[in-house]
Amino acid sequence: MATRKRSTASKSPRNKEGAVLAQGDITRLHDQLTNYKIVKQHIQHHTIDELQFYPDHDPRRESPEYTKTHHHLCVELDLPCLVCGVKYSTLGDKKANRYSAKAMETHHHVIEWALQNAVDVDRFNQILRPNLAHRHPNDKTWQYEKPFDAKKITSWVDHSEHNLWVLCDVHHRAKYLGIHEITYPIWVPMDLLRPDFEAWAVEEINKLRAGVSPLQA
Repeated sequence: MATRKRSTASKSPRNKEGAVLAQGDITRLHDQLTNYKIVKQHIQHHTIDELQFYPDHDPRRESPEYTKTHHHLCVELDLPCLVCGVKYSTLGDKKANRYSAKAMETHHHVIEWALQNAVDVDRFNQILRPNLAHRHPNDKTWQYEKPFDAKKITSWVDHSEHNLWVLCDVHHRAKYLGIHEITYPIWVPMDLLRPDFEAWAVEEINKLRAGVSPLQA
């Protein structure tokens, strides 16, 4: 009877999937377990050197269409700030207006107003319009199923409800908190933060504004 030989190609330990663990992986895992520690709650001061490129454009003026849309979103619909939830109707309520916002504003969130003249018509129709048609099928105003021309793109950028977010002035333009002042990955989850973490962050911001150095990493 033939005897089956055992393979001696490798005696390295194996993981659950049966894959051989490389010696380097074992070393790194050992180092991680040896040096593991929780990173304490901290502030990371990040300075960005940003270049903003804009095409030729007219001075910013609120068009009658934009004014109408802004009023509809902020006053008639009384939509809340996407971050803190304050509304036009609750600006005077200190409990509801915990960031002491002074006004409700609308932010051009897909295409900035000053960039409208740099938008390529073909790329808009190929990339953005199909997505808008999927999200807003059979929209009577914009009719996303049909191609846009340059004039319609300009109008859409200026005053379409689908290019405008309702924000309070704080989460729109304020230093350390506004979408125009901080990076998108930090701004986006602010409405999801735990109340205690949010309160800590606001306290540290207020210290900095008062000239007191915040807690550093």
